[in-house]
Amino acid sequence: MTLHPSHLITSLLLIATPPLFAASIEPAPEPGLWHSESAEQRAMVEEMMVNAEDAGHQRCISAELAEKMTDPEALLADAREQMPGCELKVKQSDDDRLEFSGDCANTDGFTGTMQGDMQMISSREIKSNFRGDGTYQLPEQAAGGLADKLNGPVKVDHQEISKWVASDCGDVPVE
Repeated sequence: MTLHPSHLITSLLLIATPPLFAASIEPAPEPGLWHSESAEQRAMVEEMMVNAEDAGHQRCISAELAEKMTDPEALLADAREQMPGCELKVKQSDDDRLEFSGDCANTDGFTGTMQGDMQMISSREIKSNFRGDGTYQLPEQAAGGLADKLNGPVKVDHQEISKWVASDCGDVPVE
């Protein structure tokens, strides 16, 4: 499975080192339906980025996940599980903002450097930025026959704005 920038961002949003942080990230996101819009450039696979995610995607955030997104210790545990090949440095630059940088060694095929930030604008808006520079080296079967297009140098520049839509998630699965 390829490590898509939105998966990296999700993982990186779940990173924290307790001694560097206040008691929690504030404000907490409201539980419910969220819609995310992203702007992304990937030098190597631009033609493959014409998909539904470019137009936006929705996710349903449970009350438990919303609380977890403000708890540095819980976030650190998730980050260790989701990104075992990454050595990251994270700092809370304000009550509402995390900054990160680091190196990954073959995390789902990605080896390289990354940096970015996440800011809780309000309980109903989150902004994030992610930049990565490195290489993908995926096994043929994991790349689904696209290894020749995916493998090699890659630069990622991903910005995302997520906004709360409603307390009812409708048919979107709860996370």
